[in-house]
Amino acid sequence: MTQQCVPRDIRDFILKNIATVAQIEALLLIWSNQEKCWSVSKVATRIYAGEAETAKALEGLCAKGLLVRNDDAFGLNASEGTVEMIGRLKQAYARHLIPVTDVIHGKSRGSCPTARLRGRPRDR
Repeated sequence: MTQQCVPRDIRDFILKNIATVAQIEALLLIWSNQEKCWSVSKVATRIYAGEAETAKALEGLCAKGLLVRNDDAFGLNASEGTVEMIGRLKQAYARHLIPVTDVIHGKSRGSCPTARLRGRPRDR
């Protein structure tokens, strides 16, 4: 079920580049405001995360080549194709929040929990 909601190319992009919800939130924020340079504290405030978690998320995105850091400011560092993919990721995230986050969380567990649970009858 999750795979049907999240297109394969977006799922592959997440699996390759996104390790946490804080990373996807930070990436989408910066993508949506490409003209700005973002400090850790500004991103943390906007994504409702602590500064340490946000700094780790931003550094991870830099390591993947999606962001660039200049002094204490972060900005988008992506090709035209990647910028388009991030736009599609934003649409998928807005429409299918749970399935997208399941892909992220499933990376560490090796599966997608919501999809696995949907096939089970409810406990009463």
